[in-house]
Amino acid sequence: MRAGYPARMSTPTTGLRIFARERRVRLTAYAREGTPVGHVSGIAVEGDRAYVRTPGRDRRNAHLARYPEVEITPATLGGTPNGAPVKARARRLEGAEARHAAGLLARRHPLTQGLAVPFWCAMHLSRPVHYELRLVGE
Repeated sequence: MRAGYPARMSTPTTGLRIFARERRVRLTAYAREGTPVGHVSGIAVEGDRAYVRTPGRDRRNAHLARYPEVEITPATLGGTPNGAPVKARARRLEGAEARHAAGLLARRHPLTQGLAVPFWCAMHLSRPVHYELRLVGE
């Protein structure tokens, strides 16, 4: 086991297990005035953590920096919620943690998160931003 990383787990051990089989989630952040703003994101779950990626120039990053409490809900491709929302706290990742999250997302979603999203970010001269999600209260 590498320093700084938890042991690899084959199945989630917390309430995040309901997202382990999901391809997409609706990530709802809150704007400055408290208005909920939802976006569809790919998700990868490992143990008691989930990982999502956003484009670097996305307004969502400012929302998450200001108020890291979010709601995640299983969602369809169009972003329609498929279940009950769960409260989580987002933490922006840097360096080795971000590379680890990128690898997990790329393995979980090889076409979209492995190829399409990095290509799209490169075309728009934007670096992707990775977030770790942990359930509130854990």
